[in-house]
Amino acid sequence: MRSRHKPAQAPIKPAPNAGLMLFVGDSLASDWARLVLAEKDVDGAQVRFIKPGAAVDEDFLVLNPALSLPTLADREGVIAGARVIVEYIDERYPHPPLMPQAPAGRARVRMALHSLEHELFPLVEALEGEVRRAMEGARSELLQRLQAGGRHFAAQGYILGRDYTLVDCGWGALLHRLQQRGVELPEQAQALRQYAARLSARPAYRRCYEVAPRRSR
Repeated sequence: MRSRHKPAQAPIKPAPNAGLMLFVGDSLASDWARLVLAEKDVDGAQVRFIKPGAAVDEDFLVLNPALSLPTLADREGVIAGARVIVEYIDERYPHPPLMPQAPAGRARVRMALHSLEHELFPLVEALEGEVRRAMEGARSELLQRLQAGGRHFAAQGYILGRDYTLVDCGWGALLHRLQQRGVELPEQAQALRQYAARLSARPAYRRCYEVAPRRSR
């Protein structure tokens, strides 16, 4: 009998210069991925900014024809989607760890990430829309949620305890985005203000947001 073999899949073309390349845009999701990569301080890692409306970056088009951002490319393949990217970076480069070792701790991080992604991130993204009424509604709801969630921010440490995790990276990106948009944190949310100050004082935060990524022409 003639054996049937599945056709071999075409190999993924590596990023230029082989190595780690993170393609990002002007979005909260991209800011989050950039911050996680900065925390890992990976030697030779590159960040390339895809400018909206600019000519298509040929390297990026080959790697991800859908042109979705953020996208990560390295020797292992191509990955799209902020949540998948940040967890991949943490596993691929385990030091410093951004996820707890214990299963219960990892579950807590994932639950907090789910809440952050599905409840707060959309409100921040709505602030950057074009419908004024929707923007004002999102701003009001976001500030209410931040003020009501003050009990989650301890006087010291981070969102889930003394260890800095992927959740704190997400909060760092969110708070940075609000600062860019001129949104001031509620005066009553003193614990949140202190937490934001701790995040912005981290060396990785400063490297990430004070140094502009390389832009595609």
